[in-house]
Amino acid sequence: MTANLVSFPKEQSKVPRRKNNVLIEMDSYRGSGEKLSWDEAVDIYLRAKRAETSSGRTIQYEQDNLNCYKKIMIEQDIVPNVEDVTVEVIRKHFVLYMAETKKYALNTINNRIKTLKRLFAFLQREGWIVKNPTTLLKTRSGQQTPVYSLTEEQIHGLLAQPNKNTFTGFRDYTMITLMFDTGIRLGEMVHLKVNQLDMKQCFLLGVVGKSRRPRDIPFSDEARKELMKYLHVRGSVSSEFVFLTIGGDRLKIRTVQEIISNYGDQAHIQGVRVSPHTLRHTFAKLFILNGGDPYSLQEILGHTTQDMVKRYVNLWKPEKKMQHMKASPLRHLYRNKNNLGK
Repeated sequence: MTANLVSFPKEQSKVPRRKNNVLIEMDSYRGSGEKLSWDEAVDIYLRAKRAETSSGRTIQYEQDNLNCYKKIMIEQDIVPNVEDVTVEVIRKHFVLYMAETKKYALNTINNRIKTLKRLFAFLQREGWIVKNPTTLLKTRSGQQTPVYSLTEEQIHGLLAQPNKNTFTGFRDYTMITLMFDTGIRLGEMVHLKVNQLDMKQCFLLGVVGKSRRPRDIPFSDEARKELMKYLHVRGSVSSEFVFLTIGGDRLKIRTVQEIISNYGDQAHIQGVRVSPHTLRHTFAKLFILNGGDPYSLQEILGHTTQDMVKRYVNLWKPEKKMQHMKASPLRHLYRNKNNLGK
């Protein structure tokens, strides 16, 4: 032997082959089983939403709707899951259960359907599930809950309540004025900073709402005058926020809600909830009635679609009648005919 080596016949090595070209996200195999649980799926979705928006109210809104789905399923002895559920199960045990057993309002049902659709669309898009069971799921049709708003007389009554001889009273008067003039959301207003006030051009600059897309909101010269007076009595304080407590802290959302509601009680306003959101509805409605166009309204309000704007345009019956009397083609035809005959 020329060397202390033993040679063996060479065998062809077998190269392992994949059965398919699907990559498995190993992080989905958490917990006690391989399948993604309902709670895990909701946690993943809400984490992603937190990365997309700074609005805590939006996150809470989505979480509440998803908690409702879980609760309703458990009430019917159904374990909520994201991988084996079908659209038939969702229609029967979620949508119809809300409508027929719980007797929820149409808006409530549709809002929860929309949240569920967003959840499953996200899970499929991110690769957590293969099929989206809500693709064919539709919102319910029916009579929409009317968007309640204040009359001009009620607005006058509300503005008459704050004591403008005090700091808090003038602050409250200015807040109501600004909400009524711009339709700004409550959360946007309490986070408004002094450097966002363009007093020359009459704009609130870079207001960030639910869509996280900054927008500039115009305000009237009348509102500018009130803001100038308020900034004078506010004085030079260290806080960067516009609306403050006596101690110089930023006002909280709940505090403003209570302030507006109390003024509504003092003004004896009945038949409509007096709230910052009602002021937003009132702005939108009167904007359209006074000749504003829906597309400008959408931009001012910060809506990403025309859906909500269409509800504002859907006026109450007396206002529909008034608008019809102004624009009736037949009425104008007869008027023109009579004028020609003179």
